[in-house]
Amino acid sequence: MKRFLPLLFLLACFTAVSQPLRKGSHVILIRNLANWRLQRIDEKSNISVVTTSGKIISGEIRLIRADTIFFADTLIRLSDIFRIYYKSIFAFDNNPQYDEKRPVYESEKKEKEFICPPDSVYRSSWKYSVYIRHLTTKIRNQKLALQNPLVYKNFLKWNLTKIAHLELGISYERVIAKNLSWETEISGILGIPSSYFSLINYPVFNYNGISITTYPKYYFIPRTYISFVFMYRYLWVDGMKCNWPRGGSGTEFKSQQRNDYGLSIRIGFMRRYGKTVFDYYVGGGIKYITTHDLVYGYYPEDSGQLDWIDRQGHSPKVYNKNLFGPVINIGIKIGGAFGH
Repeated sequence: MKRFLPLLFLLACFTAVSQPLRKGSHVILIRNLANWRLQRIDEKSNISVVTTSGKIISGEIRLIRADTIFFADTLIRLSDIFRIYYKSIFAFDNNPQYDEKRPVYESEKKEKEFICPPDSVYRSSWKYSVYIRHLTTKIRNQKLALQNPLVYKNFLKWNLTKIAHLELGISYERVIAKNLSWETEISGILGIPSSYFSLINYPVFNYNGISITTYPKYYFIPRTYISFVFMYRYLWVDGMKCNWPRGGSGTEFKSQQRNDYGLSIRIGFMRRYGKTVFDYYVGGGIKYITTHDLVYGYYPEDSGQLDWIDRQGHSPKVYNKNLFGPVINIGIKIGGAFGH
């Protein structure tokens, strides 16, 4: 999807300016530096021009040569143009011929510039198409360069996705070589009260704990990276109602300590807008889990009455279990860039 959007942009720009030209016909292109689009003014276009001296020239373009536009009885150079308007689609007898609120070009606004293709591109339709294709590719690369995050060396980010898991994650990324950086994220996890009981046999929101992930990020194309992620979590919970990781007919009442050691592969896309960065990632892997359970009693099926294992002293029964589980990486981070 990420590669599809730039291709769609490129196709849109290419289609907008590369319509077949009449033999010998010339064009003037207007590049919009705000949205990186191209517009075309060609011979036979009906436009209205306001010059820098205040003169208004309207009508059909008879000829275009280099940076000069020829009308039926006059001509004007691009350097003398203050504004350009296209003929309005509502230009009937009782309506204005040109929409003064929507100029195609304004010299006072530096977001647009003229491009005059060289005479050599008009020798054939193929040469013109190649020229437009190279031009739109250049414009696309200039646009993407503005989003390249690696013009900065440091990034401090906040993981928005982990909030849904009652986890606050802050990460720091540092560029250490060309196209290579290293990122470390530290998270604090806050469990909700022990009275919560998950509808599935897994303690989704019960844990308190800390989580550390660290990984290199290789940007194999600008703004797109691949990572091998190393993860460690230490989790604990007291007074939990859950059978995981063993299962059974009754529900256990217990405390648990847990260690997770994970390894995963992650693909990400980091975009920069000024000094603000957005980091999107997805991936997966495997983790090794160790649990230490102190089981105090059971809630029999269809019963809200706790049956203590040790009815007098309430001493727990100890269970240790090791197992493997999946790692699912998906998220969005937002942060800031600093340090060129």
